[in-house]
Formats: sequence, structure tokens, C-alpha cells
Amino acid sequence: MTELETIIKLHEKLIYKIATKFYEIPLEDLYQAGVIGLIKAYNNFIDNGTTKFTSYAYNYIFGEMYELTSNLRTIKLNKKILKLYKQIEQAKYRLAQKLNHFPSIQEISSFLQIDESTIYQVYECTSNIMSLDQKEEDQRPIYETISNPQDNISTDNIDLKDSFKTLNKEEKDVINYRYFKDYTQSETAKILGMSQVTVSRYEKKSLNKMYNYLSA
Repeated sequence: MTELETIIKLHEKLIYKIATKFYEIPLEDLYQAGVIGLIKAYNNFIDNGTTKFTSYAYNYIFGEMYELTSNLRTIKLNKKILKLYKQIEQAKYRLAQKLNHFPSIQEISSFLQIDESTIYQVYECTSNIMSLDQKEEDQRPIYETISNPQDNISTDNIDLKDSFKTLNKEEKDVINYRYFKDYTQSETAKILGMSQVTVSRYEKKSLNKMYNYLSA
């Protein structure tokens, strides 16, 4: 057992104790974040004879767990927003075919039976990664294209495959498990031997690369 492995083993109780301060997050994920914090503390700690290592490490461990919790909450919120965005986009294209004109927010609101203000809020939240003025039917959002292969809305599979080729191996693996095999981030992380935070970062980066390719 290496010195670092010994340090982790000796401080497992501290990691689990700090983990109890967080709710609705898998204990295994909190433990992994705690270990990362402990390693950072170990690498940065300077023994001055007055500060205990456990006291020094506490902030690092807590900080990594807090960041994980914040990221997961943001991801959970984003999933809800993107799901609603997808429903709005589907309604927009179906109405366009039915009405023979680009539907207004009011018409989309009536079709989906949701408030107009909700639609505006969804568009505002997604405006950083996709255009709000996509009026040509061949400009399809990447989330609509890859989230559900069984959508009734047609997709350009050739362009999608080409955009997939722009990713490196790690990015392809993450997108494959997350969207084509429909695994959760936690499940994907376990399969690929990554942390959930790393999977989240790869996912966001990959989707942006694919969307940029498709919208070029």
C-alpha cells in the first residue's frame, strides 16, 4: 500500500462524516469527490507544527463535495429545461407543417397547453448554446437530434454521424453511453472509469462541438 493509499484509508471516516452533510447525492459519488479533496489537501499541506492535517483537509474535502452537489443540481435543472425545449421544438415543427407558416409563441403555447411565459423562460435559458431564430427546417438542435432516436421528427443521420466524428475517443464514449444507450451520468462514469463531474464536462463540451458542426 502506497503512502497516499494509506492516507486515504486513515481518513475514510472523515470523508464519510463530511458526506452526511449533503443530501440526495449518491454516497459513492460523494466519497469519490471527498477522496479528490483529500488528495489535493495532501499535495498542498505544509506541516508547520500548529495546523492539524485533518483540519486542513476538511475544507478541501467539503469543497469538492459542494462543487459536485452544485454541478448535479445544475445538471438536473438543465435536463428539465432541455426536455421542455425539445417538446417546444417538436410542437414548432409540427405546427409549421399543419399551419403552413412559422408558428407564433401564442400558437405553440395553445398547442402544448403551457404558459407563454414558460416558453420564453425556456428559450432564455437555452439561448447560450442555440439560436432562438432558427426558422429553416433543416437547422435542427443537437439535443432534438440525438436525445431520442425514435422521434417522429426526421433527422439528417449523415450530418449527425459526421458531427460525431469531430469528437475524440473520450467524448465519443460519453455521448454514446449518455444519448445512444441512455445511461445516466453516474452509470456512464462507472463504466468509463471517470468521475461524474468529468462525464458532465465531456458531455457539455461534446454537445457544443456537435452543435457547432451541424449549425456551421
